[in-house]
Amino acid sequence: MKILFIGDIYNELGQKSFNKYFAQVKNQYKPNFIIVNGENIEKTNGLSEKIYKEYLSLGVNVFTLGNHAFSRKDFQEVLDLPYVVRPANYGKNTPGKEFVEIKYNDKKIAIINLIGRVFMHDQTDNPFTKIDELLEKISSDYIIVDFHAEATSEKYAMAYYLDGRVDAVIGTHTHVPTADNILLPKGTLYITDVGMTGAKYGIIGGSVEQGIRKFITGMPERVKPETESILQFNAVLLDLYNRRIERINIFE
Repeated sequence: MKILFIGDIYNELGQKSFNKYFAQVKNQYKPNFIIVNGENIEKTNGLSEKIYKEYLSLGVNVFTLGNHAFSRKDFQEVLDLPYVVRPANYGKNTPGKEFVEIKYNDKKIAIINLIGRVFMHDQTDNPFTKIDELLEKISSDYIIVDFHAEATSEKYAMAYYLDGRVDAVIGTHTHVPTADNILLPKGTLYITDVGMTGAKYGIIGGSVEQGIRKFITGMPERVKPETESILQFNAVLLDLYNRRIERINIFE
């Protein structure tokens, strides 16, 4: 089983990069299953039904989200779509699915999305106790976890906590690809951050000028996406049979 996980597709340039490189990557690596983190994919952040349908037609199987899961006005309709999973450790009665299970040939794949608490603004439940609760319910052949978190230490702690209990822990949210793709001692594949797909020259996808200004003035501003940059495309390939995780980094 080969699973392609594409890192946070960020706004218009993220869509442009996906459209430019997805077919090439798909043809080269020939994944059996494709996961996309789509929490920033639209102009207003979040995922839309239009993008969902378009990407499914191209071969994407599941969308994970993050702290922008609820940013769009139509978030409730999007979270009801069958192949969208939001962070499971938001509170009781939060719309959307805590995990999805999909049959591929004779195997069942579970995709779980969690969100971290260190340096994050949302008042979420403990992701460590939440994953314990979920794993008691899941009996899939393969389990993939997208851990959408800021702190490297929290991501590593989660990876070792789940080592041997899930097949892969993939870090998202910080938008910078890390070089620590590893096989942990008990068999779980891990990377701290898969990186983003979108602007190469920007501040984690945002405008350079605005990003610098925020640090100089200290004034809060909603992030303005970078619109002029050349592109990057970041993903990982999970080879669950051979227990390998390979980085795919395209920088123009």
